[in-house]
Amino acid sequence: MGNSFRRPPPPPERHRFKDDSLNGGVVPRIMNKEIERGSCKRRSSSTNIESLPNELMFEILLHLPADDIYGGAAFVCKKWADLTRDRNFIHEHLHRSTPGLVVQFQRQTENAVFLAMRRGRFEISKFSNYNFKRLLRASCNGLLIECDTANGCASFVVNPSTNRRLSIPPGYYSSIAYASASMSYKVASGSRQYDKPEELGCIIWTVGVDKSWRTICTEHLSLATRRILDTTPLTTEGFVHWSTPESGHILTLNIETEVITEIPVPKGYERRWKFYLSTGTSLTFLTAIGGFSFEVWELKQETGEWTKLHDIELDRQVLGFVYLNRLIDFSLVPLTPPNCSTATVNPVGWLNCKEALVLHAFPTRLCFVYIVRTREIDFFELGHDFDSYNFIAHRNSLVRLGAC
Repeated sequence: MGNSFRRPPPPPERHRFKDDSLNGGVVPRIMNKEIERGSCKRRSSSTNIESLPNELMFEILLHLPADDIYGGAAFVCKKWADLTRDRNFIHEHLHRSTPGLVVQFQRQTENAVFLAMRRGRFEISKFSNYNFKRLLRASCNGLLIECDTANGCASFVVNPSTNRRLSIPPGYYSSIAYASASMSYKVASGSRQYDKPEELGCIIWTVGVDKSWRTICTEHLSLATRRILDTTPLTTEGFVHWSTPESGHILTLNIETEVITEIPVPKGYERRWKFYLSTGTSLTFLTAIGGFSFEVWELKQETGEWTKLHDIELDRQVLGFVYLNRLIDFSLVPLTPPNCSTATVNPVGWLNCKEALVLHAFPTRLCFVYIVRTREIDFFELGHDFDSYNFIAHRNSLVRLGAC
């Protein structure tokens, strides 16, 4: 599609693009200055690094990205190595890390990148410690599920920041969540027997404990309801959710109690097309209220109640300007397919717990980043058609697979 465009005039500075250095991944905009990778170097000084109090070093190291800690800081000295491997440090670093989105091109899985908000602007970075070789399915606390669809859906739990992975039982639509009370990670997946569709159900596997899948009770769910289990789930803190855009309810698995609950959507929204997104800590859905506006609802997972948040209203003039600079006639951009939405931009995922919303501009390769507080709009361009990408809520961490 991009080859049919004339070369556009140079856009303003904040909308300029780099050459695609990610081999078919995404084309990020130019930042005002390059991101300096955190590094830990000994300097000639009268102050010995190892003489600094543990509390001070603890706080300093928390500001480094997980990749830099594992790949550099942990090797500076024994004191730093011990601090960064401490369970309390790993826990605190996890909760200070910035939630974002993993973006993976399905035909070149190694070209996954990470989108995140930093100091009010979005950044696109590579995973420096790990080379993805399989499709990504889900994420929780920095742990991702990789699925090899060409090899019997062989699956792995992997931490890309620490370059560690663990084999798990095959599962095509698997998700992972953390049970805080038992301090364990569990992988959940919908299951079906093709000769017995009425036995569509749910299975679960505790990382580091179970040898095989265990079955979760779904007898209290109707067959029509259980069909939702055959979709890609979303993970939030302690819960796994299954949904379809047009359904009047969702299924939520409490990963601690291993009980599935059917939760209705707000009254009046049963037949409206809904975009379900995970913030990492909560489940939201957005529904169009106009060509470029959305209502935002958030689920209180413990009670099953929905709360209406702010509306998102995108600036038509800004969107039109961006389209124009990509040589697309804004007035001629078609609407999305029937029964999907009346919007020409569709929500993709949240950055930093609802600080910014990423949206795709159908039918182009453009993605917008809408900053909720300031209502600013930025954008980046995918290297291939939108349907060729996975977008997964994720945060980088030092969580150790051996400690799961």
